[in-house]
Amino acid sequence: MTVIDIKTNAGYCFNHANLKKKTSHYLVDQGLEDVEVSLVVVGKRKMRQLNQDYRRLNRVSDVLAFPQKEARTPEGRLILGDVVICYPCAQEEAISYQESIDETIWDFVEHGLNRLIENLE
Repeated sequence: MTVIDIKTNAGYCFNHANLKKKTSHYLVDQGLEDVEVSLVVVGKRKMRQLNQDYRRLNRVSDVLAFPQKEARTPEGRLILGDVVICYPCAQEEAISYQESIDETIWDFVEHGLNRLIENLE
């Protein structure tokens, strides 16, 4: 069973159910069916802080991925890690590319998932 946990500020409006569904399908397509992943949507201040703390960079990124190598739940489910999305960056890109916020957030999540999956190999 795949577990997808979404953590976000209540003010960040996007379709959580659709994002979970797309994420689940994407993981199955990658051959990953019994995994756990967290999707975290934050603002610019938090994203800058994460970059400073983990990458020693004083800037905002649109997406960060934090893999959990070799981590498993008590049930044996593989914990892929966390994908962190900057909501204001997603808004800016959605406007720039004239697409919905849901499409842009999915693009960011997909990029982050690819980073997590790369770390499995």
